[in-house]
Parts: sequence; structure tokens; C-alpha cells
Amino acid sequence: MIFYLLLLIPLGVIFAQDFRSREIHILPPLFIFIICIYINFKSIELESLSIVYNMIFVLVNLIGLCFYFSLKHKKIINPIDTFVGLGDIVFFLAITPLFNKSDYILFFVFGLIFALILHIGLSFIKPSNTVPLAGYMSLFLIFNVLMKEIFKINIIT
Repeated sequence: MIFYLLLLIPLGVIFAQDFRSREIHILPPLFIFIICIYINFKSIELESLSIVYNMIFVLVNLIGLCFYFSLKHKKIINPIDTFVGLGDIVFFLAITPLFNKSDYILFFVFGLIFALILHIGLSFIKPSNTVPLAGYMSLFLIFNVLMKEIFKINIIT
């Protein structure tokens, strides 16, 4: 439990950095990855092989984005730093050890829905052309960790 709560610190830093400046430093995702690796290896619920599956899932999504935007613009497009930030990708990779493969996909989908709803809601207060995706996903993960570790409610599965 202590490592889940320790995870909240770099998640909060990512939320603050991404929300304020739309970029994140490499150290918080690195700390997240290290903590998540430790949690994965100490957990009887998590499978180490899921890390590889989850990373492949992120890669497939990136290839899909590249393919989609390349078709849309009728030329080869690199979506990184144009449509999705490198920090977002690093964040998605950093949290891969924290989930089994099906749970990661659920977190990814529901986290994106959460980010969309939150961004639309906040755009009425302060319009923005960019989305702090890693920040919103960090906030969603903070909420999930608190629900799971404090209230013993797992909202992902």
C-alpha cells in the first residue's frame, strides 16, 4: 500500500506540470515506472508478462494514429508532438507495469473518456487548443489508486 501512495507524488507532479505548461519532465514518469515495476514484482495479482503486452498495446495505438493521420493528410505523418505529445507516450509506457493487460486497456479507454469530458468541461472556463493528456490521465490514475487503496473499490475491473 505504501508504494501505491508513493506513486501519488509523481502523478501529482505530472498533473501540475502538464496542466500548467503542457509538457512534463522525464523524471516523474521515470519514478512512476520504477515504482510500478516494484509493485508489479511484489504483487501476486499482476503478471510480469503484462508489461510487454501493455507496451505492445501502446505501440499499436501509435501505429494506428500514424496510419490514420497519414491517410487523412495523404502523406506520411508523425503524430508525435503534432497530435500527441511525447510526454503522453512516455506516461502511457511508465504505467504499463501497474496493470494486467485487460485492466490496462480498460484504464486507457476510460481514462481517455475521462480526459475528454474533463477537457470539454474546463474549456468552457478557459479555452485551450491543446489537451494535457498525461495530466488528465495522471489525475484519473490518482483517483483510481485512492479508490482502490483507501476505499477498497476497484473501479477499473
